[in-house]
Amino acid sequence: MALVRSAVRLDGDLQKDFTYIERRREVKVGPLGKVSVGPLRTFEVFPSADPGQTYKRLIAIDGKPLDPAELRKRDLEHERDVENEAQRRRTETPAQQARRLERAERERRPAAAILEDAFKVFEPTVVARETIAGASTIVVEMTPRPNARASTREGNWMKEFQGRAWFVEEDGQFARLDVHAIDDVSVGWGIVGRLHKGSRIIVERQRLGHQWLPWRLAFEASGRTLLFRTFEVNVVTEYSDYKVK
Repeated sequence: MALVRSAVRLDGDLQKDFTYIERRREVKVGPLGKVSVGPLRTFEVFPSADPGQTYKRLIAIDGKPLDPAELRKRDLEHERDVENEAQRRRTETPAQQARRLERAERERRPAAAILEDAFKVFEPTVVARETIAGASTIVVEMTPRPNARASTREGNWMKEFQGRAWFVEEDGQFARLDVHAIDDVSVGWGIVGRLHKGSRIIVERQRLGHQWLPWRLAFEASGRTLLFRTFEVNVVTEYSDYKVK
């Protein structure tokens, strides 16, 4: 687990050196609690060292390519935004630069805190070895510690999940996760909503050279919002066509 802790990295850190394709559907909750799933959107993603400058270039909706004129319009808007930001930074004072860097660090902290909570919440037990993409992985049963002190909202939700994680034996990288809710999960003390027992999250990564990069995220859930509206969703986000920048 010490090797795993040193090797596990956030998805954004893993993807920052690549361009890639992202396909996803947005799940939205309306003012009266109605849950809806949007169209399948396909993006070309161009990460930036500054997350605020990452360009997710929408190229298709439900498999239909975006109109070239609309695509060009969006490209020009992005280029203009990048130039405006570059101009602003050229004229910023040292104090303004320090505030900007601190703001970027604050935005990164929540994701890092959630990852740290995962180590606090889950009790790992080695149960097997399996081969994934030619690599030997150690399969770990992840059981929540009910008295764990999580620092994030997501960390407290983790206490209602259990499942398995697959770690590459050679270097501790994370290859797969499959967890499910062992009880109903309250959101906002149950007033905002509730995920039903059995809701499931599957995270898979693909091997590219010596790295394991995000490949597929599946969310299968049922529940209710605003005490009375029931919902059921099954959404998948996929990443492909990684190319070194």
